[in-house]
Amino acid sequence: MQGLTAPPAWATKAKRTLDAVRAAVAAGTKRTFTMHWTEDAVRNLLLELVGDKCWYCETLIVRADITVDHYRPKSEVLDVPGHPGYWWLAYDMSNYRIACRHCNSGGARYNGVREGRAKGSQFPLIGGTRARTAADDLDREQPLLLDPAHHSDPDLLGFDSAGYARRSNTPYSLAETKRGLCRADETIRILALNDSHLVPLRSRLMREVGVLARYGDKTDIQQLIDDKVGPKAPYSSAAGMALALHRACDRPAAAPTTATTPTPAVDPARSRVDLQDLLQHLDPDDLKAGITLTGRHEKKVHQAVLNHEGQINVLGRPWRTPTTAARAATGSNKIDGWDFWRLTIAGVEQTLAEFRVTHFPPPAPA
Repeated sequence: MQGLTAPPAWATKAKRTLDAVRAAVAAGTKRTFTMHWTEDAVRNLLLELVGDKCWYCETLIVRADITVDHYRPKSEVLDVPGHPGYWWLAYDMSNYRIACRHCNSGGARYNGVREGRAKGSQFPLIGGTRARTAADDLDREQPLLLDPAHHSDPDLLGFDSAGYARRSNTPYSLAETKRGLCRADETIRILALNDSHLVPLRSRLMREVGVLARYGDKTDIQQLIDDKVGPKAPYSSAAGMALALHRACDRPAAAPTTATTPTPAVDPARSRVDLQDLLQHLDPDDLKAGITLTGRHEKKVHQAVLNHEGQINVLGRPWRTPTTAARAATGSNKIDGWDFWRLTIAGVEQTLAEFRVTHFPPPAPA
């Protein structure tokens, strides 16, 4: 994105508009944003990168308006009172992302129920210092939402064989463990990347790629595979993962070894985000049956089920992190799932935070 150059005529026009916005900011008067980002001169440059598909969910945009989203919102930042929005980036092409209506404005559904707030003017941070003026350094911000145009963010998103988006096996960052949040899970929740429409489409595509990969040595078959995993194809990330999985399974088995399989290392930092390392302290039979979790928010009691894989099932949806599960249940962006969810062990009710501190006490202050 940094190498994308705006057409000179468009850049000149956009600069005049931005100068007027800047003058309005200085005078404290109403700002007017002319929608130059909708013009073909810019939009076509963006479409050339990955085709007519949403950069967030990878759905092909057919017979519908193609929206140019501002990754950093221009007019306001939801849940950040007093923030004027990143108005100085309104005409910066590096801030543009192609988005479908669902990812940009909402409307995605799961089993007929509306879900996800969509990106809109949301731009939460997981760490760092938020920029509020054009003079502030954007590199000091640590965004929570994954950025499809960032070189490493797409690698944090993976897919299971059923077509569900999930976090990849990349270790949590320091910011994630400090906040107890998973960037991939929060992105999936906010953008509704596992809605009822997307999951079966991904699942079918992944099955198709797996079948085709068995005959990949034939030229015409290989062309079909290339068409499905190419950057301009819908859901190409899921297709690429299916192809990589097939190739990994197709490799010759390693020679047997007498060495014992090492026990997976317990990572206390990981337990700031998910329940994986805490499962060993729960009864396997209870986990197999499903352990009931409850939480109360605004006088309403919410229920979920913790399973043997460490997933928290909320309204039929699996989440790997307590906080995202709690936010999905309540619709609130401000809930800490470790304090929200409660479980009962040996007749004693406790929060997940209390359960965690029993087995992973916080480090002593230096």
